[in-house]
Amino acid sequence: MIKPSRGLSSIICVVSAFCATLDMTAQTVVDELRENVRRAAGMRYAMTLEKSPHDTPPPGGKKPFYINHYGSPSVYYLDRPDYYDAPFAILSKADSLGKLTALGQRVLQQVAQLRQNASGRTGELTEAGKRQAREIAQQMITRVPDMFKDNSYLDARSVVQNHCLLTLGESVLQFSRACQPLFKGKISASRRFHSWMNPQDDKLENLRKDSLAQAAYADFTSRWAPDNKALMEKLFNDAGYASGIDAAGLSRQLFDLAGSTQYMETPDAVSLYDIFSSEDIHRLWMRRNAWAYLCYGGCTLNGGRQHYVQRRPLWNLIHMGDSIMKLDYPVIHLRYTHERNVMSLACLLDLDGYGVQTACLDSLEALGWADYRIAPLGGSIVMVHYRTDKNDTDPLVRVLLNGRETRLPIESDCVPYYHWKDVKRYYLRKLYAYARERNDE
Repeated sequence: MIKPSRGLSSIICVVSAFCATLDMTAQTVVDELRENVRRAAGMRYAMTLEKSPHDTPPPGGKKPFYINHYGSPSVYYLDRPDYYDAPFAILSKADSLGKLTALGQRVLQQVAQLRQNASGRTGELTEAGKRQAREIAQQMITRVPDMFKDNSYLDARSVVQNHCLLTLGESVLQFSRACQPLFKGKISASRRFHSWMNPQDDKLENLRKDSLAQAAYADFTSRWAPDNKALMEKLFNDAGYASGIDAAGLSRQLFDLAGSTQYMETPDAVSLYDIFSSEDIHRLWMRRNAWAYLCYGGCTLNGGRQHYVQRRPLWNLIHMGDSIMKLDYPVIHLRYTHERNVMSLACLLDLDGYGVQTACLDSLEALGWADYRIAPLGGSIVMVHYRTDKNDTDPLVRVLLNGRETRLPIESDCVPYYHWKDVKRYYLRKLYAYARERNDE
């Protein structure tokens, strides 16, 4: 069989993506960014709660008895001072030399304000993040009140990361406020949890850097580059001076900060998205989205297995689902980890089709694969288990992705509820197949 050259493959990919965009799904991302430009922050998008989320009643009189939650941290300040310091240094130097336009001076003031707000707080939850964590916890109580009784048991764990720990703390604080009398439980954080809550895999990490994948991503980003020259003309009044600045780097830095403005108590007080055209916002988001897919999804350019880094959390979900089966009291397990881990697990579970595999980065939008839908800040995967009593031999499970009922790649006669035995069988087969492929587990 003759394989097409990389150039021909790229052309085929673009044509395929163009054809796919004829489907209305492809336009959805553009519409969503237009509706709320903050979604362009991708995995740093602050998830908003639906006021009245849809909950399908469980069939057969079954009631919830176990919640297994695997979640992202709530909204936090960018976790490195350089996010703020680097663009501030460029703009402040230009301002000292009289090289900024009026818009450039306004942008400098806004960057300085963001930098001041984050000073000494990088990586910490913002006040908005603390409130978000409490609201998410309260919504969980409201949606499944049977789980929060005086005989319930809560086990909350976090990876050793400031914003994850603080999210855990705010969530448990809300549970303690809302649930009287208090139920039993414990909270903990340890690097001993990292093997299954923040797993690493050197083999997959090396595959991520595969030369073919890197070349494909470089080609993708070059074809979808924003108009950095136009942005420099908006910010600097001297073309010669601007030519000496890394325009692409400054554009990325300001785009990062634009996404971080939603973390402020008054997010509309500072706006940086307005310095970008809507097309450039879309292009910058596309590049970040493609990188997330390459690193954490099922991209076949580097083997289509990056999401299997989350196989230990999946083993844990299955193990715990079986372990608590015969307990006669409700159990809530809360797990807080990095947003990238939630994204990979959602892809491994293939929730709502997010496990889709393709080598065509141009097709992601048409396929509905959007990072802010899968793993925003405050997002989570929640498995809620249901039964009639502890002797029930056919418990059901319902999965919520970021608070929404989601579909599993499994047949069921009661969607969005699935028979636990079918869920367990499907994912065990998937894990065993990968273990045979790796021959190391």
